[in-house]
Amino acid sequence: MLGLMELQADIGVDEQYESDMYYCRFSEGVPLAISSSRPYNCENVSVGAIMHPLENENEKFQVKYSVIYSNWDVLKSNGDKGLPQISCNLFYI
Repeated sequence: MLGLMELQADIGVDEQYESDMYYCRFSEGVPLAISSSRPYNCENVSVGAIMHPLENENEKFQVKYSVIYSNWDVLKSNGDKGLPQISCNLFYI
């Protein structure tokens, strides 16, 4: 059994860009399901995602995350999701 919790991106508050990925803090919303089975989740969750933590060496973890969705879209600074952009800071084109 798994629990489902709504998370809200705190857009515009204590945000940071690293390697052209947008990182921010998240707030807990309402519980969506206290305990649910895998079939329930498969039927009711339409988009999967992972939260990627921002960790820098020799710094205390600041509890900031970026989101990478199952279709490879990423969280944008306006709260939408969209295709990632090539970082000119990382790659010379």
